[in-house]
Amino acid sequence: MKRSLAHFTSSLFVASLLALVTSGPARADLFEEVWKQGNAAYLAGDWKKAISAYDQLDRQGVVSADLYYNMGVAYFRTEDLGRAAWSFERAVNLEPKDDDAQFNLAQVRKVLARRTTDKIEGAERDALWIRVVSVVTPSAETWAFVVFYLLTFWFLFWRLRVPRDNRAPWSAAAALTAAGAVLTGLLLLGRVALDHIPFGIVLPDQVNVKEGADTNYRTNFQIHAGLRVRLLEQDDGWMRIRLANGLEGWVRSQDVGRL
Repeated sequence: MKRSLAHFTSSLFVASLLALVTSGPARADLFEEVWKQGNAAYLAGDWKKAISAYDQLDRQGVVSADLYYNMGVAYFRTEDLGRAAWSFERAVNLEPKDDDAQFNLAQVRKVLARRTTDKIEGAERDALWIRVVSVVTPSAETWAFVVFYLLTFWFLFWRLRVPRDNRAPWSAAAALTAAGAVLTGLLLLGRVALDHIPFGIVLPDQVNVKEGADTNYRTNFQIHAGLRVRLLEQDDGWMRIRLANGLEGWVRSQDVGRL
């Protein structure tokens, strides 16, 4: 849970500059002041005060991996593990290579796993295609596709330049790189599809999943804090969700943090 505050003052300052452009100096100054107040409380170990400041920035639409990281630590220290997982998830989504956020998210999930006694089979394991698409970063998938694509045409070009009897190796190489281009292209299409699917994190320790969008409906099953769910539709303060195993139901919108 360690990181130097000096390391992540800059990215929120960028967000403040964006606010400066769109909303004027007064709003940017307010953001920076609230950020400083939150950091001071963070350093002093006043986690509730830090959360209050960071949450104010979050509600105002400030998007920052460092803000989410701080929120995750503060929520973890107050044992609000659902919101800690949600915050670290958002930090990782913005900065996939952030080892600190990745490590902390894994630690929170370990604690949640130990606390959860009644688990729904398959609820925590994403569909196979999501796991395959998420193995590497989008930039790596893009570069791999470009490399395979260009190599295919390079091999085809040299295939035409050599004598007919010597073309077999070049044809085989072109076929292999073409297959690589198709595969990485499918990964990219899967990534695009995944990026358009809204997900959320369950925030309270335990949530009743209802048959319909009202407290009077029967409870189908219960889910726990930190669980990643797919968001399907909203209806007057309620959200229809789907678990990784296909189970669906309705929960209050406030009980799910959108990613």
